[in-house]
Amino acid sequence: MKAWKISGLIVLLVWIAIAAIIWFRNVDGAGVAQTAQLKEMTLLIWLIFAIPVIIGYLIWFIVLKRKQENIN
Repeated sequence: MKAWKISGLIVLLVWIAIAAIIWFRNVDGAGVAQTAQLKEMTLLIWLIFAIPVIIGYLIWFIVLKRKQENIN
């Protein structure tokens, strides 16, 4: 359970760091100037990418909880 919490924290920090990079950059890798609308769309795509990861972590959390309850 401890490893699950640590890995979840690491994934969360990486996700937040990349979201901050997306939000604060003025020009993307292709040289396109980033407007507020483009930043919002990019963050939305980043969120959509994160949803399966979050679902996976929740499923794994449920499995770990059930396993822990069976031990006790």
